[in-house]
Amino acid sequence: MIILLVNDLEKAQEFYKNIGCKEKFALKNHWVELSLGDIKLGLCPTDNPIGSFRTGIVLETSDLEKTYQAWKDLGIEFLNEPKTALHGIMVTFKDPSGNIIDLYQPTPEKVLKMAQKMKDQEPCCGAKEDCCKN
Repeated sequence: MIILLVNDLEKAQEFYKNIGCKEKFALKNHWVELSLGDIKLGLCPTDNPIGSFRTGIVLETSDLEKTYQAWKDLGIEFLNEPKTALHGIMVTFKDPSGNIIDLYQPTPEKVLKMAQKMKDQEPCCGAKEDCCKN
């Protein structure tokens, strides 16, 4: 279970339901438990400022662009535009309490392609001792 501290429990509850989490249990003004697939997410209210620290939460999606556009339409605050890296496409957003979360779409085909390219470019001496006698 991942537990997030939130400043407005009702607003956070609605936010996470809007992005596809299913509510499992709620104790008014004290606790909300949701699920996103196999992940349990607990929302715990606090009066303390959340700050701008990273929570280390990454939500995986099979179609980042589609999810990004749908969530943008919901008014979710994104901190950047989707960025493509070797391992996948990522974009960062904030929940209503300021928790920073990444949305991620893996691109294993790009990783495999790069690995093959690197393998093809390896010097022959790494494979056979006598290949570099020229």
